[in-house]
Amino acid sequence: MLRPTPAFLSLALAGILQAQSPFPAAAPVVSPVPVLASYPDTPAGKLLKEIKEHSEVVARVEHLADMIGPRLTGSQQLRQAQAWAMAEAKALGAVNVHEEAYDLGLAWTRGVDSARLLTQNGIRFRVDQLAWTAATPGPVQGELLLVDARNLEELQAFKGRLKGRILLRTNPDDKRPPLPRGGGGDMAAFQAEQVAMTRFLLDEGTLAVLMMSGRKNGLSFTTAGGGRDPKRITVPSAYLPQEPYRMLLRLVARKEPVKLELSLGGTFSAQPVQAHNVIADIPGTDLASEVVILGGHLDSWDLGTGATDNATGSAVALETLRALKATGLKPRRTLRIILWSGEEQGLLGSRAYVEAHKAEMDAVQAVLVHDMGTGMVKGFDLQGRENCRGLMAQAIAPLNDLGVRELSLRTMNGTDHASFDRVGVPAFAAIQEPVDYFEGTHHSQMDYADHLKPDQLIQGAQAMAVATWELLNMPGRLPHGTVARPARPAGEATPAPRP
Repeated sequence: MLRPTPAFLSLALAGILQAQSPFPAAAPVVSPVPVLASYPDTPAGKLLKEIKEHSEVVARVEHLADMIGPRLTGSQQLRQAQAWAMAEAKALGAVNVHEEAYDLGLAWTRGVDSARLLTQNGIRFRVDQLAWTAATPGPVQGELLLVDARNLEELQAFKGRLKGRILLRTNPDDKRPPLPRGGGGDMAAFQAEQVAMTRFLLDEGTLAVLMMSGRKNGLSFTTAGGGRDPKRITVPSAYLPQEPYRMLLRLVARKEPVKLELSLGGTFSAQPVQAHNVIADIPGTDLASEVVILGGHLDSWDLGTGATDNATGSAVALETLRALKATGLKPRRTLRIILWSGEEQGLLGSRAYVEAHKAEMDAVQAVLVHDMGTGMVKGFDLQGRENCRGLMAQAIAPLNDLGVRELSLRTMNGTDHASFDRVGVPAFAAIQEPVDYFEGTHHSQMDYADHLKPDQLIQGAQAMAVATWELLNMPGRLPHGTVARPARPAGEATPAPRP
């Protein structure tokens, strides 16, 4: 009789536990990426084949996310990532590899944040400071108050009630019709009102402001608040995951005191700093004076490692350089790779590039940007440029069988292409499968390389490389010029951008 070995017993126990599990085995996930049976003997076919069989795009995302990590604009980690990206670009055969600096203002570094309920159940829970807002002076204690005022007039109704209070500023049950965003189009007036509201909160003695994350299942959120101007005043502010925030709302609704201890530890740099964009070229041949720009932003938020926002787009741009070198293809126009910084603070890097190179914008054939995570590319938003549809259809024609077919006239202003679009350059962001981007990884602590979909990301690299190649080499020029877009009706809320 054979005696059972420890390995056999372990396997048997695992089988018993699996059989007793109340959860059925997950069904295999079917990839949305079409499988191509063969590749044509064309430049586009060579790029498709090279990237499919030898892609390094996943490895580069993992390096940025796992080895360097979060890359907040103004941080040393972003400077490390930029040095790495320039070294990679040079090794991949790019020339004119350099950085271009612009003034950022004050840098900001996240500290230690904590929150503890001093009444009721006494629980501690996650809290994440809104970047570029003031820290608390150590732990502060204050009673909670729901203040869901949307403008200065509504806020002034709380005068005399805010001293020593920590405010809940999100009301997920608000049934009021939304106010127009951005002051109904007058951005200067809107910004002035925001400053006035901040001054009112500080003058009234507000301790801090808390907001609810838009992410479910315990996920937090971060974005930029306050400002990089050392003269700008800010209130200590933070996001809470939905579960503890809703608990606080329920406690406040009981009409009994709810007291919180809060500590937000972010710090500003002593002096203003500069930020940088990374630029690298593959020179063209007979049309070298014209340029196609392919890019993504290298900066990220700092709750996760910035894998899908936007190490993916940065790695896709570098993969295009690699594929061109590997295939030996020579473009007619010059390919310019730009890895921007400051995207998360308001497209700062791309805006600075456009301003510094405004005399060269007529020479830009097109700008393509990859910035929606790991999902496969399905097409491009044309920003209302109907006159570009024909040539863009030519650019994506070799990709139709790969699932790249959409050319939407939709306007999307939430990433770096928008800086070019505003000055009349044909500039388009990729339309991508959402995967779990807006419900999960985007701006949250979930943004790790675990959430990559390698087959979709490789398809995205194929799509961006081939579309770029076609734009580099087609005889026609995409029409330039600003596009007249209908004004929004008074009182209509502006949709949130796709950042």
